[in-house]
Amino acid sequence: MFQELIEIHEDLIISKEDPPFLVAEIGLNHNNDLEIGKKTIEAAAKSGAQAVKFQTYRTDHFISPDEPKAKFLYDIFLKYELNEKMHREFQQTAKDNGIVFFSTPLDSISVDLLISLNVPILKIASGDLVNSELLDKIAKTKLPIFLSTGASSLSEVIRALEFLKDRDVESLCLMHCVSLYPAPSETLNLNTINLYKDFTEGPLGFSDHSKGDLAAGIAVSMDASVIEKHFTLDKNLEGPDHGISADPNELRRLSNTIKEAYLMKGSRKKILHPKEEASYLFGRRSLYKSPKGEILSMRPNLSVEDKDILEAWEYIHLDTDKKIKPTNKYSAIRRSET
Repeated sequence: MFQELIEIHEDLIISKEDPPFLVAEIGLNHNNDLEIGKKTIEAAAKSGAQAVKFQTYRTDHFISPDEPKAKFLYDIFLKYELNEKMHREFQQTAKDNGIVFFSTPLDSISVDLLISLNVPILKIASGDLVNSELLDKIAKTKLPIFLSTGASSLSEVIRALEFLKDRDVESLCLMHCVSLYPAPSETLNLNTINLYKDFTEGPLGFSDHSKGDLAAGIAVSMDASVIEKHFTLDKNLEGPDHGISADPNELRRLSNTIKEAYLMKGSRKKILHPKEEASYLFGRRSLYKSPKGEILSMRPNLSVEDKDILEAWEYIHLDTDKKIKPTNKYSAIRRSET
């Protein structure tokens, strides 16, 4: 059984009861440039992210160098492959800016590197939901897992969850994702988040590939505890993902939106806010008699100030055949009159 919350450290808990955890997915947007990477991390922190996420891999361990169909992909990933030194530099920059550093390992050897860095979370990419070798390796680390589910069937999602449960994984956030870049509104199917509640007790998340921040706000209202968004320092930088990523201003707006959505979500109960009660006098009604002797439900509701006056609900208990003494003005009906 997956735990209901994930504790990153004593001051950072991920659960549906806690404020949403915003991850800036830097991915390849560091451009394999130390200064761009550091500035991107700093901008993410200033824009409201609680974490930055990278991709960790050895290109020749996860893309075949000899498959002509994959040559273009191999070349892209090789260009942006980070060495251990850059990982450590970026991790320190994140720490200096007060945010969490973690990554998505795309092969087994990269899991070892991330363990040596003492990262607090491992992310499993949507494409590796069906990679039993990598799932097994990550499960053995006993670290909290963010499991992304883009481009997968429900049966594949359930199979992966059962696989990880069988290996005693306890801390897992299941993340809804649509693997389109960008993902049009009609493809998002955010009710998948509600569906996932049937299959895990743990936190839920949304890896958001849509434009804007509306989808993320809705996801939080559906109990998504983690929001992940591709992030770039500048959409005009050279590289495969910058154009589809949020820039600092967009991430700041998204951060504000999900915070507000969390405040709006509230609890699964009917709450009477104390300030609402102030509306009882003029918003509700008590029983009045008219100059003609009619019984009317009218405002203001004087029963708020005087419990001897009948509130409107008590009309149903009145003996309407009983004559009420007429008056020359509209006046509230007292219990003594009934």
